[in-house]
Amino acid sequence: MKTILITGATDGIGLATARELARQGCELVLHGRSEEKARRACDAVRAVAPAAVLHSASADLADLAAVAGMARELAARLPRLDVLINNAGVYMTERRISHDGFEMTLAVNHLAHFLLTGRLLAVLKRSTAPRVVTVSSMVHAGGRIPFDDMDCERNFNGYQAYANSKLANVLFANELARREPWLTSNSLHPGVIGTKLLHAAFSMPGGSVAEGARTSVYLATSPEVAKLTGRYFDVCTETAAAAPALDRQLAQRLWTWSERAVGSFAGPAD
Repeated sequence: MKTILITGATDGIGLATARELARQGCELVLHGRSEEKARRACDAVRAVAPAAVLHSASADLADLAAVAGMARELAARLPRLDVLINNAGVYMTERRISHDGFEMTLAVNHLAHFLLTGRLLAVLKRSTAPRVVTVSSMVHAGGRIPFDDMDCERNFNGYQAYANSKLANVLFANELARREPWLTSNSLHPGVIGTKLLHAAFSMPGGSVAEGARTSVYLATSPEVAKLTGRYFDVCTETAAAAPALDRQLAQRLWTWSERAVGSFAGPAD
């Protein structure tokens, strides 16, 4: 039985991913911003998979200390972690600043997952075939990494900030694959799915959340991708990421910047 942690598992694609993985018999850790939300997600999953083995975890991803604390707590109680699904994401229509002083989209979508993954590497190492799955988006193609204005102080545009964070997701997944060859690290586009995020960002209809969960579930469980790493997927199919996402120097530079950004919160959780 695989043990899988899903961030942002309280609704949308994350909850749909949890439901499907529970049906497949996986042991799940469902993350929510609050313990109450995470427990409600567990109840929702049990409604479709009554025998599921479920755990809850909570942290505000806009607070790096909370992310580090959750990682520490998980490392202490999980015998191992087979799969980490970095799923949580936000889209901000106005510029907001995180608890640690970063633009909120970048803080939640990239920095929180960069920190969480790093802190859980030791727990992932306890698995015989660990996987990290990072949910990006096709909009990463329009992203850029503005090192001279990472917090969008000079010019904030919600769509651009989101696209930038999704580019950061693919760059992170690819660089993680290069740095940690003992695990597989892949990223994906879930599709144009009718989530709260889509409605807030684009005011348009989309596909079902079950559809949106398919590629995450595939990358977390399929034997077909057991040896594939540093790849980008769309509709359960490997496809080419946009050119900036394949830039190794950019990925290394972003990694170094991210290490400095998470600062004292970095390091193993156990």
